[in-house]
Amino acid sequence: MRHTFLQAFFIIDYKTIDKIGKMVYNNVKRLGDFMRDQDISFGERYDFRCKYHKSWRVETHSHEHSELLYCKSGVGVATVNGREIVLGAGRLIWLPPNYIHRYDFFDAEVICAEFSDDLVPLYFEKARGRMLYVTAVDMGELGLVTQELHLAHRNKSMEISGYLNLICSKVTAGAVFEEKRSDNCNLCQKVICYISENYTNDIDLGGVARKFGYNEKYLSHTLHQLTGVHFSKLLSNYRVERAMELLLENKEKSVSQIAAECGFSSSNTFFRAFKEATGKTPLEYRKQK
Repeated sequence: MRHTFLQAFFIIDYKTIDKIGKMVYNNVKRLGDFMRDQDISFGERYDFRCKYHKSWRVETHSHEHSELLYCKSGVGVATVNGREIVLGAGRLIWLPPNYIHRYDFFDAEVICAEFSDDLVPLYFEKARGRMLYVTAVDMGELGLVTQELHLAHRNKSMEISGYLNLICSKVTAGAVFEEKRSDNCNLCQKVICYISENYTNDIDLGGVARKFGYNEKYLSHTLHQLTGVHFSKLLSNYRVERAMELLLENKEKSVSQIAAECGFSSSNTFFRAFKEATGKTPLEYRKQK
């Protein structure tokens, strides 16, 4: 029987994994009774999504779940909270929730995994409310595991939790955690959170500036400085990202319904924003997936 490297890694190097397993056992145990059966699908609670990409570019955005990006070959640039990180083959970045990021990997192969925080609670215990200073981490032998992560079955949450905790232990071994973020970063984070909670409504820069008590021009400049895009683009990108999820999750819904649910004022506006962000129309994206 042929095993993927992910499976063979645990079979061949059992002693090493057993040592690491003792470190994460109590954490995994907390995942509860539902985690005991690896064939159960946990939906949004223990969510895991991982894909392989080639020549990939993603506009500036953020989300409320964790993410990792591994470069399998080539080189590219990840911009995280306004700071550029060059990511070469065999290296990985780990992004906690609500970090503002974009990816430019025009000549590279990458693995991108997004996962709910309940799969890696030990990370948050270690961080203790501090902010991870994101750097490129050389994964060494664990790179062989990471580059096949997209082959793992979503419904095997215990298995996935084990892989993620192995990666997390590598990332946090020499990680730097910052006690505070700059005022501008905190402000930007507030705006991102506000967008995530209100993107379905008719919101604009002026209203957000009044909400947080800032001058509109100052807020616009700060957002652009940290994200590389203006507020309207940031909002549009977030709405498109949500629409991409709904197009696949709710295939019985029409494109116009999804556009309205994501806060777009019209189907035409939605089509233009979606095509600009993804290079495809909503229907093309839905059929392709």
